[in-house]
Amino acid sequence: MIQINREERLWLLRNLAIGLVDYLGALYPPIWVENILKNPPAVYAGLFGKIRATNGDWSPIYERPIYQNGRTTRPWELSIDERRYAIAREILIAVGGSGHGRAMGLPELLLSHLEDCQDYFARVLLAPDPLIAAYRRQGKDLRGFAETFLIPTRIAQQRWEDSLFD
Repeated sequence: MIQINREERLWLLRNLAIGLVDYLGALYPPIWVENILKNPPAVYAGLFGKIRATNGDWSPIYERPIYQNGRTTRPWELSIDERRYAIAREILIAVGGSGHGRAMGLPELLLSHLEDCQDYFARVLLAPDPLIAAYRRQGKDLRGFAETFLIPTRIAQQRWEDSLFD
């Protein structure tokens, strides 16, 4: 079993997320995570192709149940910011379950802390450090951050605090 401490795990997750943002070529918020599903990096294309329905519909990923606060919901029942966050969390599962992710040892590294890993990965994917830094250079603060990055307010607060230490 591979041993990894929290700081190393966060470093890995941050770099995985920022790599996907770079792949998308995103220069401004919001990060359209849905485009990763539509046009994944080649190393993950086979996995996302299996998730994708034969008619080209991505409904399987959008309809996967989400369990939070003792409730089960479907992404399409959520507001757009909550739906994007749910999809970003699911992308980590897909990446970890891919042949490439398994070869990297992601399941062993992340499984024991999966929920925290998903949350952190999704926060960074939706609000990557370079875009937060640019946002701050414009003199903007936490007000308007959630709307600009199209993320839930509760997640915006966490990400704002994360990025101070990343």
